[in-house]
Amino acid sequence: MSSGHVGYAWLEAKRQWRNREALVFRLVLPTAVFLILTAVGAGEDRVDAPGLSSLPSGAARMVALAALGALMSGLAAGPALGEERASGWLRQLRVTPLRPSAAVTAKIVAAMTFALPSIALVVGAAAITEGTTLSWAATVELVGLMWLATVPITALGTVIGLVFAAEAAQGATTFAFLVLWLLGGIFTSPSNMPDVLANVAETLPSYGVVQVGWSAASGDAMPVSAVAVLAAWGAGGALLAGLAWRRIVTR
Repeated sequence: MSSGHVGYAWLEAKRQWRNREALVFRLVLPTAVFLILTAVGAGEDRVDAPGLSSLPSGAARMVALAALGALMSGLAAGPALGEERASGWLRQLRVTPLRPSAAVTAKIVAAMTFALPSIALVVGAAAITEGTTLSWAATVELVGLMWLATVPITALGTVIGLVFAAEAAQGATTFAFLVLWLLGGIFTSPSNMPDVLANVAETLPSYGVVQVGWSAASGDAMPVSAVAVLAAWGAGGALLAGLAWRRIVTR
């Protein structure tokens, strides 16, 4: 990516970070929910995940809420892009030398800058309130891997924003959030779902994020299925986003 493309990504990130409401929603809410659930003592003493070691309820809650933060930050690219599409700003970019792939990448990078601190704040809160026993190296690995696993979700948010405009983008983002939250292993484990829904859950990127976090927290090897799901969603999302961008700028 050229210096001009890097500069565009930097401007996108700066613009979004000036939105105070977005800061509260994307960064504070997941940690606040974690602290509330910790205060009321929600959950069992230990929680199991299919194919992985069990975790103390506090650590399992940490992974789930960190995944929620990643989901909220990643999908937030959708409404912002939808507004820009409705205003005609995206079409104005066609007079610039910016390549479609670079423009889409900039949107993803901007959204990812929220996902990292959102995940880190939940993990930090868990260390303070739950006394999670992860080493510094394991903590960095957990945050870093969950952050990287957010890329497919952010790509999905970008696709939504490039396909739908304004209020339609907001509605599509809300629908995607509910599906990925309720069926993606964040709200409940696929092992507690009917077989049909469990099969669907294991194909969703949010479940891949949870699996990555769980494996890092438990010290288990990362499931190959989670990596495959995340890679497929990431590649598919990037391809669709690129095609949608071309359709916008060639109108």
